[in-house]
Amino acid sequence: MKKYPLFCVLVPVMLISACVSAPRNEKNQYSPWHYTFTVLLDPDRPHDSPQLDIALSLMNIQSPAEQAEYLNGLLYSTNSFDAYKDRVIQEQRKKYRDTLFDMTAQPVGKNSASHNWRYAETVSIKNSTRQGMVIERDYYVYSGGAHGLNTKRYYVIDLEQCKQLRIDDLFANYQGDKRLRDIIYFELGKYSRLKSGQKLSEGIFFSDEPELTFNFFLSNEGLGLYWDPYQIAPYAHGGIKIIIPWQVLRPLMLIESIELLTKFDIYLFV
Repeated sequence: MKKYPLFCVLVPVMLISACVSAPRNEKNQYSPWHYTFTVLLDPDRPHDSPQLDIALSLMNIQSPAEQAEYLNGLLYSTNSFDAYKDRVIQEQRKKYRDTLFDMTAQPVGKNSASHNWRYAETVSIKNSTRQGMVIERDYYVYSGGAHGLNTKRYYVIDLEQCKQLRIDDLFANYQGDKRLRDIIYFELGKYSRLKSGQKLSEGIFFSDEPELTFNFFLSNEGLGLYWDPYQIAPYAHGGIKIIIPWQVLRPLMLIESIELLTKFDIYLFV
């Protein structure tokens, strides 16, 4: 099997964002880093080769040192952006080349759209306070076929404890509490514009009792829940995001979790 070398274009950009206060009164500084790469399947024909485009838009937490080390390790499994970038390139390059080498024994032209793949990853800070941070991570992958796939993951961080919060930190029995399930299903029904009494399967959802997601975020309006495309509804409906008001959830929450929310400037007893 003929081996093709990697052809890439690297464009680093660094911008300094606004800062917020962090524990110990030290400024919490973060900056976006943008990288783009192109991998040619056939470098011998650079103007007529299918290609894999990789785009990374990462958030580099710079200080305070303790929080920065924890967050960068959590997000990238390393404190080195070059190491993370190189790992992504190697993984995506291998997947791209191995798959297409298996699919076609001959070079294919640039008009073979299904051979032009894309991988994109974006990390952004959605909310940042003195003691808490909510991070959103988006992925887009196209690897042939009719369409690509968008997925999303949220990180809810207690900066004071250097700890990623789980939804079980908010509720005693997230999956097993029927009252909580009914609230979530009610919001999903509103999302699908169902009338009172209609089953969820009469709307956009695969079943009347979709699996609950553990992918959540915190906002002043309420608890955000997110399902990726295909998880509980067809691809055409995209990702499903709902926000459940805090006043509805408060009677079901752990007492300590209500205090925990204050780290994100969310106060339920004001």
